[in-house]
Amino acid sequence: MIELPPSALDQLPTPCLVVDAGAASRNIQRCAAFFSGQRAALRPHFKAHKCTALMQQQLDAGNCAGVACQTSWEALVLARSGFTDILIANQVVDQAALDELAEAAGLARLTVVVDHEAQVELLAPTADRHRVSIGVLIELDVGAGRCGLPFGDAGLVPLAEQIARHDSLGFDGLQAYEGHAVHRDSREVRATLVRQAALHIQHEQARLAAAGFGCPVVSGGGTGTYDLAAQAGALTEVQAGSYVLMDGRYGTLDLPFESALYCVATVISRRSSRAVLNVGLKELTVEYGMPVMQVPGARVTALSDEHAQVSLAALPPLTGHGALDIGDKVLLIPAHVDPAVNLYDRLFAWTGTGFSEWEVDGRRRYRLRGINR
Repeated sequence: MIELPPSALDQLPTPCLVVDAGAASRNIQRCAAFFSGQRAALRPHFKAHKCTALMQQQLDAGNCAGVACQTSWEALVLARSGFTDILIANQVVDQAALDELAEAAGLARLTVVVDHEAQVELLAPTADRHRVSIGVLIELDVGAGRCGLPFGDAGLVPLAEQIARHDSLGFDGLQAYEGHAVHRDSREVRATLVRQAALHIQHEQARLAAAGFGCPVVSGGGTGTYDLAAQAGALTEVQAGSYVLMDGRYGTLDLPFESALYCVATVISRRSSRAVLNVGLKELTVEYGMPVMQVPGARVTALSDEHAQVSLAALPPLTGHGALDIGDKVLLIPAHVDPAVNLYDRLFAWTGTGFSEWEVDGRRRYRLRGINR
């Protein structure tokens, strides 16, 4: 757990997000070291923190194939920041997003994901109009039940053929993200689901090979399965992202990474067995549960717009050491890192002696089309 002296806490406006820079660096080095000598490379995912300063640290640690992101805007931010190999691990069909994708493709090697012929027929004219080349992966649904072609879908080979017919597009391989596995509590269950996904991928690769299509890239995986997915033999790259900062949900799994992200909040009300903090749904999300409070005997029970309700099972005194007095600042671990970071415009990185400010520069900035950014 991060230790912030009172003088450091006094500098912080609350609620805010603080990164333990030392812990984040150790997480980055541990993950990079694992991929040394693996057949699969790491392709760190930008969506987890949307911070180019952190992403640069990940690439600097080595063993990376490039970077992954989830939106056209994130790709454009990365391209403008000098990242040279970018995968948008998602389908892109909105015209404004397609224009952003094309601009990014003019600055970096860019790949995007499809699972339907209509997406290809939107990508190709966009690439032609902007005079750029775009790599394409076909997404498989290996169990997450979200996007992607199901097992044995008859449209797989025709979709690859359609991509190959366009001079501005290149068929590069497959994406197969086992999102249904990454948060399973049992490592054995995660391993089983990853093996099933690998067999699915290999079956579809064989169908494509029989039609004359190679798959130089097979991308997938996440923080909860990063090692299992790398070692299952089907992937060439793993899109882990949350390992850098971690969160309350991933913190319950048997992973070799430390908590590095904290929300700092202030006690604004106090009664004998409860307290209220100045942080709520506008600063943290609850789809993975309540934030984890770093105070013994204290538990967040509910969030409303601007408040967190805290149960004090240990019933500390109303005043004195450990009392959670009004005005005290406390640390919470967000339950889900990705949406939590997206609610803030900057991170305060604690180096052990002071703070650095890291902009969350990948957050979406909305403009009307045709308006200069």
